Amino acid sequence: MKLLPISGKDLPANVAELRVSIARLLFYGFAIPPIGLTYFIMRTMWTDFEGSTYTSCGVLNILPSVSAIARSQVLGWKLVTWTLLPFRLAIACLYWRYYKHIFTRCLGCLVLVCFVCESLSTVVMALWVDISGDSMFHKVSVLSIWCSSFGYIGTSFVCLKRHQSLAIEPHQQLSYMLKRKLVFVYFSGTFTMWFWYLLHTNFCLPLAYSCFAFCEYIVSWCLMGYLWTSALDFYPIYLCHDAQHGYFLTDI
Repeated sequence: MKLLPISGKDLPANVAELRVSIARLLFYGFAIPPIGLTYFIMRTMWTDFEGSTYTSCGVLNILPSVSAIARSQVLGWKLVTWTLLPFRLAIACLYWRYYKHIFTRCLGCLVLVCFVCESLSTVVMALWVDISGDSMFHKVSVLSIWCSSFGYIGTSFVCLKRHQSLAIEPHQQLSYMLKRKLVFVYFSGTFTMWFWYLLHTNFCLPLAYSCFAFCEYIVSWCLMGYLWTSALDFYPIYLCHDAQHGYFLTDI
Protein backbone atom coordinates (compact mmCIF):
# COMPACT_ATOMS: atom_id res chain seq x y z
CA MET A 1 0.00 0.00 0.00
CA LYS A 2 1.38 3.45 -1.03
CA LEU A 3 0.60 6.40 1.20
CA LEU A 4 -0.14 9.87 -0.18
CA PRO A 5 2.44 12.60 0.62
CA ILE A 6 1.43 14.87 3.46
CA SER A 7 4.26 17.43 3.22
CA GLY A 8 6.92 18.68 0.83
CA LYS A 9 9.48 16.35 2.45
CA ASP A 10 7.46 13.35 1.25
CA LEU A 11 7.65 14.40 -2.42
CA PRO A 12 10.31 12.93 -4.74
CA ALA A 13 13.38 15.09 -5.32
CA ASN A 14 12.67 15.48 -9.04
CA VAL A 15 9.17 16.99 -8.65
CA ALA A 16 9.15 20.52 -10.10
CA GLU A 17 8.72 23.25 -7.50
CA LEU A 18 7.80 25.76 -10.22
CA ARG A 19 5.87 25.06 -13.42
CA VAL A 20 5.03 27.96 -15.77
CA SER A 21 3.19 27.47 -19.06
CA ILE A 22 5.21 28.91 -21.97
CA ALA A 23 2.06 28.98 -24.10
CA ARG A 24 0.29 31.19 -21.59
CA LEU A 25 3.22 33.63 -21.45
CA LEU A 26 3.37 33.83 -25.24
CA PHE A 27 -0.40 34.19 -25.53
CA TYR A 28 -0.52 37.23 -23.25
CA GLY A 29 2.75 38.68 -24.54
CA PHE A 30 1.84 38.60 -28.24
CA ALA A 31 -1.67 39.89 -27.50
CA ILE A 32 -0.08 43.29 -26.78
CA PRO A 33 0.84 44.34 -30.38
CA PRO A 34 -2.56 43.86 -32.12
CA ILE A 35 -4.41 45.46 -29.22
CA GLY A 36 -1.85 48.26 -29.07
CA LEU A 37 -2.02 48.94 -32.82
CA THR A 38 -5.82 49.12 -32.70
CA TYR A 39 -5.65 51.58 -29.80
CA PHE A 40 -2.97 53.70 -31.50
CA ILE A 41 -5.02 53.92 -34.72
CA MET A 42 -8.10 55.18 -32.88
CA ARG A 43 -6.12 57.55 -30.66
CA THR A 44 -4.18 59.02 -33.58
CA MET A 45 -7.33 59.66 -35.60
CA TRP A 46 -8.92 61.28 -32.55
CA THR A 47 -6.03 63.49 -31.46
CA ASP A 48 -3.95 64.12 -34.62
CA PHE A 49 -6.17 63.46 -37.60
CA GLU A 50 -4.99 66.33 -39.83
CA GLY A 51 -1.29 65.89 -39.11
CA SER A 52 -1.27 62.11 -39.46
CA THR A 53 -3.31 62.01 -42.69
CA TYR A 54 -1.36 64.75 -44.50
CA THR A 55 0.43 63.67 -47.69
CA SER A 56 2.68 65.59 -50.06
CA CYS A 57 0.11 65.08 -52.85
CA GLY A 58 -2.44 67.17 -50.97
CA VAL A 59 -5.34 64.89 -51.99
CA LEU A 60 -8.12 63.47 -49.84
CA ASN A 61 -6.85 60.97 -47.26
CA ILE A 62 -8.78 59.69 -44.25
CA LEU A 63 -6.45 57.05 -42.75
CA PRO A 64 -2.95 57.52 -41.30
CA SER A 65 -0.21 55.07 -42.26
CA VAL A 66 1.48 52.91 -39.63
CA SER A 67 4.56 55.17 -39.81
CA ALA A 68 2.42 58.26 -39.19
CA ILE A 69 0.74 56.50 -36.25
CA ALA A 70 4.13 55.59 -34.78
CA ARG A 71 5.32 59.22 -35.03
CA SER A 72 2.12 60.44 -33.42
CA GLN A 73 2.26 57.88 -30.58
CA VAL A 74 6.02 57.84 -29.97
CA LEU A 75 6.01 56.91 -26.28
CA GLY A 76 3.39 54.18 -26.59
CA TRP A 77 5.01 52.76 -29.73
CA LYS A 78 8.41 52.50 -28.03
CA LEU A 79 6.85 50.98 -24.92
CA VAL A 80 5.10 48.24 -26.91
CA THR A 81 8.24 47.53 -28.95
CA TRP A 82 10.51 47.14 -25.91
CA THR A 83 7.87 45.17 -23.99
CA LEU A 84 7.60 42.71 -26.87
CA LEU A 85 11.37 42.29 -27.35
CA PRO A 86 11.83 39.61 -24.60
CA PHE A 87 9.00 37.56 -26.10
CA ARG A 88 10.61 37.82 -29.56
CA LEU A 89 13.93 36.63 -28.13
CA ALA A 90 12.13 33.80 -26.33
CA ILE A 91 10.45 32.41 -29.44
CA ALA A 92 13.69 32.79 -31.43
CA CYS A 93 15.34 30.42 -28.94
CA LEU A 94 12.32 28.12 -28.79
CA TYR A 95 11.97 27.89 -32.55
CA TRP A 96 15.69 27.17 -32.89
CA ARG A 97 15.24 24.16 -30.59
CA TYR A 98 12.09 23.16 -32.49
CA TYR A 99 13.53 23.55 -36.00
CA LYS A 100 16.52 21.37 -35.16
CA HIS A 101 14.13 18.43 -34.81
CA ILE A 102 12.20 18.79 -38.08
CA PHE A 103 14.13 21.04 -40.52
CA THR A 104 17.57 20.87 -42.05
CA ARG A 105 20.09 23.20 -40.47
CA CYS A 106 20.15 25.56 -43.46
CA LEU A 107 16.36 25.98 -43.55
CA GLY A 108 16.16 26.55 -39.80
CA CYS A 109 18.93 29.16 -39.98
CA LEU A 110 17.24 30.94 -42.91
CA VAL A 111 13.92 31.23 -41.05
CA LEU A 112 15.60 32.51 -37.90
CA VAL A 113 17.81 34.99 -39.80
CA CYS A 114 14.71 36.52 -41.41
CA PHE A 115 12.98 36.68 -38.03
CA VAL A 116 15.97 38.26 -36.28
CA CYS A 117 16.34 40.85 -39.08
CA GLU A 118 12.66 41.73 -38.79
CA SER A 119 12.93 42.06 -35.00
CA LEU A 120 16.05 44.25 -35.19
CA SER A 121 14.48 46.45 -37.89
CA THR A 122 11.40 46.91 -35.70
CA VAL A 123 13.57 47.99 -32.77
CA VAL A 124 15.60 50.39 -34.96
CA MET A 125 12.43 51.98 -36.29
CA ALA A 126 11.11 52.40 -32.75
CA LEU A 127 14.34 54.09 -31.64
CA TRP A 128 14.18 56.68 -34.43
CA VAL A 129 10.43 56.66 -34.95
CA ASP A 130 10.19 60.47 -35.00
CA ILE A 131 12.32 60.77 -38.17
CA SER A 132 10.45 62.12 -41.18
CA GLY A 133 8.80 59.58 -43.43
CA ASP A 134 10.55 61.12 -46.45
CA SER A 135 14.06 60.48 -45.08
CA MET A 136 16.18 57.71 -46.59
CA PHE A 137 16.80 56.18 -43.14
CA HIS A 138 13.07 55.76 -42.57
CA LYS A 139 12.52 54.26 -46.01
CA VAL A 140 15.36 51.77 -45.56
CA SER A 141 14.17 50.69 -42.09
CA VAL A 142 10.57 50.23 -43.25
CA LEU A 143 11.70 48.34 -46.36
CA SER A 144 13.87 46.13 -44.15
CA ILE A 145 10.89 45.32 -41.91
CA TRP A 146 8.65 44.39 -44.83
CA CYS A 147 11.27 42.34 -46.69
CA SER A 148 12.42 40.39 -43.62
CA SER A 149 8.87 39.73 -42.39
CA PHE A 150 7.91 38.69 -45.94
CA GLY A 151 10.83 36.27 -45.96
CA TYR A 152 10.17 34.99 -42.44
CA ILE A 153 6.50 34.21 -42.97
CA GLY A 154 7.10 32.74 -46.42
CA THR A 155 10.02 30.46 -45.53
CA SER A 156 8.65 29.32 -42.17
CA PHE A 157 5.25 28.45 -43.62
CA VAL A 158 6.72 26.60 -46.60
CA CYS A 159 8.87 24.56 -44.23
CA LEU A 160 5.91 23.80 -41.97
CA LYS A 161 3.79 22.80 -44.96
CA ARG A 162 6.46 20.34 -46.10
CA HIS A 163 6.40 18.76 -42.64
CA GLN A 164 2.63 18.95 -42.12
CA SER A 165 2.47 15.19 -41.50
CA LEU A 166 4.27 15.80 -38.19
CA ALA A 167 1.40 18.02 -36.95
CA ILE A 168 -0.62 15.26 -35.34
CA GLU A 169 -1.66 16.92 -32.09
CA PRO A 170 -4.81 19.11 -31.99
CA HIS A 171 -2.85 22.24 -31.03
CA GLN A 172 -0.44 21.66 -33.93
CA GLN A 173 -3.29 21.24 -36.39
CA LEU A 174 -4.99 24.41 -35.12
CA SER A 175 -1.71 26.33 -35.38
CA TYR A 176 -1.18 25.19 -38.98
CA MET A 177 -4.76 26.06 -39.98
CA LEU A 178 -4.48 29.57 -38.51
CA LYS A 179 -1.07 30.11 -40.09
CA ARG A 180 -2.39 29.05 -43.49
CA LYS A 181 -5.22 31.57 -43.35
CA LEU A 182 -2.98 34.34 -42.03
CA VAL A 183 -0.36 33.70 -44.72
CA PHE A 184 -2.97 33.95 -47.49
CA VAL A 185 -4.32 37.25 -46.17
CA TYR A 186 -0.80 38.55 -45.46
CA PHE A 187 0.55 38.01 -48.97
CA SER A 188 -2.67 39.16 -50.65
CA GLY A 189 -2.69 42.28 -48.49
CA THR A 190 0.99 42.99 -49.13
CA PHE A 191 0.66 42.97 -52.92
CA THR A 192 -2.54 45.03 -52.73
CA MET A 193 -0.90 47.47 -50.32
CA TRP A 194 2.04 48.24 -52.63
CA PHE A 195 -0.32 48.53 -55.60
CA TRP A 196 -2.18 51.36 -53.85
CA TYR A 197 1.10 52.92 -52.76
CA LEU A 198 2.32 53.10 -56.36
CA LEU A 199 -1.01 54.61 -57.44
CA HIS A 200 -0.63 57.25 -54.75
CA THR A 201 2.99 58.14 -55.48
CA ASN A 202 2.67 58.13 -59.29
CA PHE A 203 -0.84 59.50 -59.83
CA CYS A 204 -1.84 61.13 -56.50
CA LEU A 205 -5.31 59.63 -56.63
CA PRO A 206 -7.74 60.66 -53.85
CA LEU A 207 -8.09 58.01 -51.11
CA ALA A 208 -5.34 55.87 -52.68
CA TYR A 209 -3.16 56.44 -49.62
CA SER A 210 -6.11 55.55 -47.38
CA CYS A 211 -6.44 52.21 -49.18
CA PHE A 212 -2.69 51.70 -48.74
CA ALA A 213 -2.95 52.48 -45.02
CA PHE A 214 -5.91 50.12 -44.55
CA CYS A 215 -4.03 47.28 -46.26
CA GLU A 216 -1.03 48.13 -44.07
CA TYR A 217 -3.19 47.61 -40.97
CA ILE A 218 -4.37 44.23 -42.25
CA VAL A 219 -0.84 43.08 -43.09
CA SER A 220 0.48 44.24 -39.70
CA TRP A 221 -2.31 42.43 -37.84
CA CYS A 222 -1.60 39.27 -39.86
CA LEU A 223 2.09 39.38 -38.95
CA MET A 224 1.19 39.91 -35.29
CA GLY A 225 -1.32 37.06 -35.47
CA TYR A 226 1.29 34.79 -37.05
CA LEU A 227 3.63 35.44 -34.13
CA TRP A 228 0.68 34.92 -31.76
CA THR A 229 0.27 31.34 -33.03
CA SER A 230 3.60 30.53 -31.35
CA ALA A 231 1.52 30.01 -28.20
CA LEU A 232 -0.04 26.99 -29.94
CA ASP A 233 3.28 25.71 -31.28
CA PHE A 234 4.68 25.51 -27.76
CA TYR A 235 1.47 24.55 -25.97
CA PRO A 236 2.95 21.54 -24.09
CA ILE A 237 6.17 23.33 -23.08
CA TYR A 238 6.72 24.43 -19.47
CA LEU A 239 9.42 26.36 -17.67
CA CYS A 240 10.18 24.32 -14.56
CA HIS A 241 12.41 24.53 -11.52
CA ASP A 242 13.45 21.94 -8.99
CA ALA A 243 16.22 21.55 -6.47
CA GLN A 244 18.12 19.01 -8.53
CA HIS A 245 18.13 20.60 -12.02
CA GLY A 246 17.44 24.28 -11.35
CA TYR A 247 15.52 26.02 -14.17
CA PHE A 248 14.82 23.97 -17.31
CA LEU A 249 12.36 23.62 -20.17
CA THR A 250 10.41 20.47 -20.82
CA ASP A 251 11.36 18.81 -24.11
CA ILE A 252 10.06 20.26 -27.37
